Amino acid sequence: MSLSAASLLRLVRNNALRIFTTADIITLTGLSPTAATKALSRLAGADLVARIKKGVWVNKLYADLNPYEALPYLRAPWLAYVSLYSALADHGVVDEIAQVVYGVSSAPPKRYRTSIGEFHIHHLPQRLIWGYEITRQGQASYPRAEPEKAFLDLAYLALIPRSPLELPQKREKQWDLDRNKLRRYAGRFAFGPLLRWLKGERLY
Repeated sequence: MSLSAASLLRLVRNNALRIFTTADIITLTGLSPTAATKALSRLAGADLVARIKKGVWVNKLYADLNPYEALPYLRAPWLAYVSLYSALADHGVVDEIAQVVYGVSSAPPKRYRTSIGEFHIHHLPQRLIWGYEITRQGQASYPRAEPEKAFLDLAYLALIPRSPLELPQKREKQWDLDRNKLRRYAGRFAFGPLLRWLKGERLY
């Protein structure tokens, strides 16, 4: 490894960069975009960082890296947050652990297959981008929908014709959700099929 690569690795460590952009490195070093990309590519060749999207990198030295941390970077500059099956599983509302990281954004829908996981990011209208909070687990932090919002995000998207998503299903026990918040949030969606489905499920 060249000295410049070693110096860059030290910089990444000292600034505790877990997931970062080429622009972050340019700001910290003053390197040109081409030089910064080449230096990062050398680190990637040594399996110390990995590129998950053009201009977005993962520090592989963090053993506790959570793939959820990467989701907001994948659709930047649009805001994106963990939702749908992933957030419901993270909250313990459903038992099944999704093998894919699911999120929503006002950006066009997009799928990514990366070295740290597969991501399915679905589109929501800008008016429905709310109901999330920053979640911290160890050193990781990421935006995640509240359980009621994740539930409604999923139901709303599943009810759109030709949707690849399925309505949430629960076996045996009732949903562990705040019913008052669920009704309040559902009203903000102002989507007839969603309200009718919730009433049919005795959730509204």
